[in-house]
Amino acid sequence: MKEYFTKRRKIIVFAVAVMAVTMIPYLVGFAQQGDEWRYTGFVIGVEDGNSYIAKMVSGASGNWLFRSPHSAVEQQGVIAYLPYIILGKLASGPAQHEQMVVLYHLARLVFGFFAILATYDFISIYIKKSNLRWWALVLISLGGGLGWILVAISQKGFFGSLPLEFISPESFGFLGIFGFPHLAAARALFLWGLTVFLKMEKGYLAGFLWLIMGFFQPMIVVIAWVIIGIFAVSVYLARLINSNKHFGFSKRNVEHLFRKVVQAVAVSGPIVIYTAYIFLTDPYFKAWTVQNQFPSPHFIHYFVAYGMVLPFAIAGLRKLFQDKMQESLLLSGWLIISPFLIYAPVITQRRLAEGIWAVLIIGMIGNYTDKEKIPTLVKGLLLLLLPSTLFIFLGSILTTANPSVPIFRKVDEVRAYEFIAAAADKDAVVLSSFEIGNNLPAWAPVRVVMGHGPETIGLAEIIAEVSAYFNQESITGDCEVLFKDFKAAYLFWGPEEMKNWNANPEENNCLIRIFNNGDYSIYEINYREKQ
Repeated sequence: MKEYFTKRRKIIVFAVAVMAVTMIPYLVGFAQQGDEWRYTGFVIGVEDGNSYIAKMVSGASGNWLFRSPHSAVEQQGVIAYLPYIILGKLASGPAQHEQMVVLYHLARLVFGFFAILATYDFISIYIKKSNLRWWALVLISLGGGLGWILVAISQKGFFGSLPLEFISPESFGFLGIFGFPHLAAARALFLWGLTVFLKMEKGYLAGFLWLIMGFFQPMIVVIAWVIIGIFAVSVYLARLINSNKHFGFSKRNVEHLFRKVVQAVAVSGPIVIYTAYIFLTDPYFKAWTVQNQFPSPHFIHYFVAYGMVLPFAIAGLRKLFQDKMQESLLLSGWLIISPFLIYAPVITQRRLAEGIWAVLIIGMIGNYTDKEKIPTLVKGLLLLLLPSTLFIFLGSILTTANPSVPIFRKVDEVRAYEFIAAAADKDAVVLSSFEIGNNLPAWAPVRVVMGHGPETIGLAEIIAEVSAYFNQESITGDCEVLFKDFKAAYLFWGPEEMKNWNANPEENNCLIRIFNNGDYSIYEINYREKQ
């Protein structure tokens, strides 16, 4: 182990430096807190970020099984999001939200560091020259496609989507280490699993790494299975096509490879089987599956993202094949199958691009393995792969330097959250607008009626029902009409609610105001009505 880290001292310094720099926008955000604003802790994916902090809050309150706090429906509780639940258990005492955000980013820093290290190890299988490894590592970790050009010419909604560099952590490398610890951890375990699968005689360790990966992102386990399965089939077909054994793939070699695949799948299989079981049988997760959609954008976005690199990658893989025949078949098979994965008939298509950027960059750099250095013109082209990350990074600093919702919340609003955290029973249901419902569980161990796109079951119907109730001429009627349907114990009322709804909660006999701070009020719902 010591030798491993000694040989990678420069890589370790690079990884530490990269992860340290990614903290700058977040530190700017914390520095902007004051008498008016509180920082959520995020610069991208704020809605999802709040949901991850809410899972940590759930863990801190004593839960081990996942029940979404962003839905009021009954839930059995399952093993999911376990890393976040465990992470939340490390917090205690006052300033809980601040502790959660710090723990979240500590995890991101650690897992991002591992992701960069794992990327280097995977690169090292194919590229031997140190300077070429550096180019590959920088581009895989920090590079992107040409989507920045669309942003620069004000075409952010080109063919109905932002460029992939700005929305898809799976399609590239930077977003995962910049914003999402579970994706960084999954990337590290994914690539380390592939590395040991190629290097070791048996597939058990790769399977174990992917088993652990399944607790972070179970879908990537299936992607790993597809990749090694296609790899084994490719080796088998190469042997059939070249019966004179030109490639050196003996029958014994092929059988051994298939055994490794079986070993890896057998060890990592339980997490996939369990996940499939809960999505097929658990009522809550069956409904969630319908709402949790990540379709791939128009194919032109993938052309913008990968088009410049693809021809070089194909040529480079052919060259790598001359030196690393068997290992290069893994990359070639992965590249060939990637369009079918990205547009597979599943609701999470975009997620299936995981790792393909590494294949493209390794292939592209592979063109120069027999040269002393990369030609200057090509280096210029490679530098065109970096502006998207620069746009994201600088844009994040500008965003956190100028406080506004949703990245920041008003201090009075947060005080209302903190009141609920102190006054409400654990898992009490709070009715609010969608935006407040997204934030509240990140500060208090309660459940909300609505607050997260995929996790709030029946979201469209709930929004319509609640809006119809609060926009009627009078809400002086019985609380049974709406609130009991959701088993709500409290009503949150602030500017968001007043913006969306016309009602005055003071008119309703069963709403008892128990908190008021500026524009924010909390009402306890008394189903017996106040006298």
